[in-house]
Parts: sequence; C-alpha cells; structure tokens
Amino acid sequence: MSKPLLRATLLAFGLCASQYGYAFKDPLELPAIQAPKAAKALLLNVTSMGDSVLMVGERGIILKRDFAAGDTAQGVKDNEGKVWTQAKVPVSVNLTGVQFVTDNLAFVVGHDGVVLKSTDAGASWVKVFDGIKANEQVVAAAKKKMDDMQARYDAASPAEQDKMNEALETATFAFEDAEAGARFGPARPMLDVWFKDANTGWVVGSYGQIFETTDGGTTWTLIANRLDNPDFRHYNGLYGDDTGLLLIAGEAGRVYISNDFGATWARSDTGYNGHFYGTVVTRNDQGQPIVFAYGFGGNVYRLGAGATAWWQLKSPSKESFVQGITIGKTVLFVDQKGRLVSTDESGTTLKMVSNEEGKPVTGMALVNDTLVLSGQNGPRTLALPR
Repeated sequence: MSKPLLRATLLAFGLCASQYGYAFKDPLELPAIQAPKAAKALLLNVTSMGDSVLMVGERGIILKRDFAAGDTAQGVKDNEGKVWTQAKVPVSVNLTGVQFVTDNLAFVVGHDGVVLKSTDAGASWVKVFDGIKANEQVVAAAKKKMDDMQARYDAASPAEQDKMNEALETATFAFEDAEAGARFGPARPMLDVWFKDANTGWVVGSYGQIFETTDGGTTWTLIANRLDNPDFRHYNGLYGDDTGLLLIAGEAGRVYISNDFGATWARSDTGYNGHFYGTVVTRNDQGQPIVFAYGFGGNVYRLGAGATAWWQLKSPSKESFVQGITIGKTVLFVDQKGRLVSTDESGTTLKMVSNEEGKPVTGMALVNDTLVLSGQNGPRTLALPR
C-alpha cells in the first residue's frame, strides 16, 4: 500500500471510529505503546556505542541494552532470552535510522519525516522535527526556484525564452509536485542520520530530502539545492567521519560526496543503475579513503584512494546487503538473509565468511566480538567470524 493511500485509509478508519466514541490520533502525536513483545517485533536499524546498543523499528519501538551489564530485572525478552529496555517514545511511526553521538546523546529518524533526540542514552526521546515542518521548507524552496525561473524567463528575449521553456516547465512541475505531496501530509520518510558533534548533523530521506542542523536539532535547514539530484531520487544511507567526509548512498547507483562537512557536494555515478543502501570507508596507509557502496542484489562497488572511477566487486551473495562495518582493514557486510561477506585486507575481493541464514536482517552493529543484528522477529546475535 502506498504511503498516501495508507494515510487515507487510517483517516477513514478514524472518521468511522469517531462515530463510536473513538478519535483517530495521528501516529506523529501518538506515543509508542509499551509492548510486552517489543523485542520480537520488526526492528529496522541498530547502532552501538561501547557496550550500549540502540535498536529501532516498527510503531515507534526503540530498545536499549547494555551488553556489559547483562540482563536487567525488568524489560522485554528477545528470542535469545536477552532482556531489553523499551524507551519512552512520543511517536508511533516506523523508525528507520539511529546514531549515538556521545554516550548520552542520540538521534533517530523515521517515517513521516520524524527526527527524535535523546539526552539520556536512549531511555527517553523528544521529537525535534517532522514531515509537516519538512514539507513547509520543501514547498517554499520549490516555489522560490519556480519564481526565480519565471523572473528570468520574463526578462529574456523571445529567442532566449525558447531555450528556457523546458527549465521553466520543470521548475513549475517540481513546485506543483511539492504542493501535492504536502497535501497528503507528512508522508516522506527520513532514512538515515549522522552528527559530527552535539550541534551539527544531517538527516536524509526519500525524494531528495536532506536537512542540516547546527544547533543540536532545534532548527533544521533544507540544503537540497547543494546536491545534483534534479529528479529527486531517494537518499537511502548517510556516512560521515571527522575528516569532513560525508557520503550519501542513493538510487540509480549514485553516491554523493562532500569533503567539507556538507558545504559542497559532488555527484558520483558508479555505472550501476540500482539502489545503494549504504557506504562504508576504510583508509590506506596514507590516510586516503577507500569507499565501498553496497546495496540491492548483493552489489558492492569500490572507489579506490584517489580514483575517479568505480569498479564492481564480484559478490558471493545475490541478496541485498543491508549493512557494512569496518573490522580492522577489512569490511564486513551482512545480507538480508543474515549471511556475512567480507573483503580481504586489500579491499579488492569478497568472500563468504558465514552462510548461516535466519530471519530477514535490516542492520548490524558490533559490540566487542559480538555482532548484533536487527530484523524481523527482533534482535539476534552472532559471534564475529575469525
């Protein structure tokens, strides 16, 4: 079911329910239910900081566990018997991305453009941004672009206007499309988040959404005009590090690269025409980045240090890769069936290191020598292959 159709269905249900004394409440305003089986739900992403793990998923579920402390007296048990604490969350939309910034500070993104912030290591959360506010900026930016193009067109000669017709039509269509999207409500999901420190961070999502904050999430600014994405392709994954490098993995085999913390961007076309879900970076002995973009159908593309062209690695998996993490000089990928594939230390070949399959997997984090996987039917753990 499409997102607009889903929201229309929910609205219709709310109108009918109101006849029987029930009032529909938008998932953006409805706190997540404290569910006894929350650790067996569909969980969509995971991150770690030291021994602490945060996992996010459907209906606003956020789970926390300290692997060093072990099980707590109260909480929800996963299928391995491990106890997780369910956080207090002010929304009940699906949550898709999560990052620890410090031991206590964390951010989460999700459907309906939501951005959540925690200052107590993930125990409780507040909403700092959503799709309603995002829509306002998207529509305003599209209108300004259309108005600017119209003013240039009006000031041009007839011959110049002939050359500008297509650009004006494109800008007008983009504005009308933005307005139509806003009428459906906050329907555009955010898909990933990265902060370089407590103040400055970015969120990315569907239809070319990218917002930046410099005040810890209090205010957000649309910076879509910095990127070359005229057809509003989705931004699926966001990587950053303290060198200034930011990477966005997107549709149509595109990777967007910034080397100055998002001030400027270059689009890099890999030659692949499918979806990338994320990027991961290793560095050579001179500290230069080696970039891996991974995604649909087991595809992994590599951009060598100082290189301008990508090349495809031969993959032992045809299942989509959902997460990649660095392990020393190697990169470890997990596919959607939970199988593990690793690069060699040169980063030029891939090999299967664990072909054990399980429930569908959506993300992976490392805690000491344990891999923590998010996915269908809750968390599960694997020993780090040696």
